[in-house]
Amino acid sequence: MSLTQQYEFDSIDTKAMLDSPELPEMLAALLKLYRTKCQSEERQQETIQSLLDRLYGRKSEKSKYHADQKLLLPELLEELIEEAIGEGETEPCDTKDADGDQSTDKTKPKRRGGHGRSKLPSHIERRVVERIDIDAPNCETCDAERPIIRVEESERLNYIPAKAIVDVTEVVIRGPLPCICDSDAPKIVRPELPSRPIDRGMPGVELLLSIVIGKFFYHLPHYRQVTKTLKDAGISLSKQTVWDWTRKTAELLEPLWELMHQRLLTLDHLAADETTTPMVDRRRPGSRTKTTYLWQYRGFEGGDAPYTVFDFALTRAHAAPKAFLGEFDGTLLTDGYTAYRSLPGITHAGCMAHARRKFDEAMATSPVIAARAVALIGKLYQVEDKCKSMDADSRRTARQRESTGILLRLRLFLEQEKHRVMPQSKIGGAITYALNQWDALCRFVDDGRLPIDNNAVEREMKAIATGRKNWMFFGSERGGRAAAILYSIIASARRHDLDTWQYLGDILRRLADLTPGELESLLPDAWQRDQEAKSTPTADQLSSKAA
Repeated sequence: MSLTQQYEFDSIDTKAMLDSPELPEMLAALLKLYRTKCQSEERQQETIQSLLDRLYGRKSEKSKYHADQKLLLPELLEELIEEAIGEGETEPCDTKDADGDQSTDKTKPKRRGGHGRSKLPSHIERRVVERIDIDAPNCETCDAERPIIRVEESERLNYIPAKAIVDVTEVVIRGPLPCICDSDAPKIVRPELPSRPIDRGMPGVELLLSIVIGKFFYHLPHYRQVTKTLKDAGISLSKQTVWDWTRKTAELLEPLWELMHQRLLTLDHLAADETTTPMVDRRRPGSRTKTTYLWQYRGFEGGDAPYTVFDFALTRAHAAPKAFLGEFDGTLLTDGYTAYRSLPGITHAGCMAHARRKFDEAMATSPVIAARAVALIGKLYQVEDKCKSMDADSRRTARQRESTGILLRLRLFLEQEKHRVMPQSKIGGAITYALNQWDALCRFVDDGRLPIDNNAVEREMKAIATGRKNWMFFGSERGGRAAAILYSIIASARRHDLDTWQYLGDILRRLADLTPGELESLLPDAWQRDQEAKSTPTADQLSSKAA
């Protein structure tokens, strides 16, 4: 209530107001102002509670309430008991053994874990640093040597700090022949140098890997590498030189990025999300950083293009995904952002985790409604746990059999509560979001290839968020473009559990002197198959080994 309104109400004569013929209108105005003031205070309290939960509350999105928990709230106890009895969800908590004695899970002996130190991985290089023997291995009388029964090995894990090495390539230059057989022959003959990742450049492949993986995998900004990591290894470089090498490495990998991009566009299903990335505006020195965006596009597991591709854009408008997706006309799984909605010819699928998150945020101020919605969504995730190992057709059948009824109950519940809450409140916003996105949220039921949420994409975005806290901003548009390419290659390799150092080192050496048709073999999944084929012994090798 403003000061003017407060003064006007304080100056009202109660008797004069009661005698006034406009009493009904005045009461109506006062009631309207009172309701507005109450709603404003409720919104303020809700905002304060939401901020406190964000600062000091649980960070995990995992529900605090189990989907089958019968004591979500006292108000729901009777209804949940009836559901449990009607649906047969409860199970007996005790069983009888063969002798007729009852035993519970609490009385069963727990299996104890193993003791002792686990074995060190076999792929780590071994070296014998010392051999310990007794001081007098020979017999004191006849001087015969005691026979060795066995040699026991005691292993300790060690670490050798990084060090700089200069790789020297010796180029043999030959002069003229002593005989005069061909007067046209060159007097001096020298071989051609092999191709390098950076032509006429100083860095070797391992140094490039250390810089690129250091920044885009371990989130070490260039200035920290220059002043600490590289300096401690005895290398003195400028930050600009390190950035130039990073940019040239990204340019070398760009054809592979473009191939993954084109493979994604041939799919029927994609997932997408975006995140902010500050960028320095070189045209306005000293000005604030400009907000740019990294857009992520992900092919689903088991598909023809299981890649994660990032795209850099200056805007969050629909022009960015439209330029990347082109003529893509399949199903796109997103969080419901309007930029995706404006893309023509695309079937939109929603993220159930986003809907659940909004109800979880409203738990503090509207616990009854929010807890019921979270519990019903939890039942959907229980169905998903059962369907993890199924193929697409079986998963679709299971979802239609079990998830359809849960979604119907959730829809009826939200429609019922929509008219009982304030639209501007947290719970009102959660209900509005879920109902507005309803068709997209239910898309997964009729498509076994679709996941129920976009969590895989959001998990990959955490790497960007961690890096952003360290390198803080892009220095230019070229820097954003280079980051998108390198993040794409590293994220796609990590999806296939590849050794990032080994994979990037191999493809950088081969990209420097690429032959036609070889680019496809450098894709993460193709490279993984080639490595598995090389490590698998052939029939001839097995027979020769047996012989």
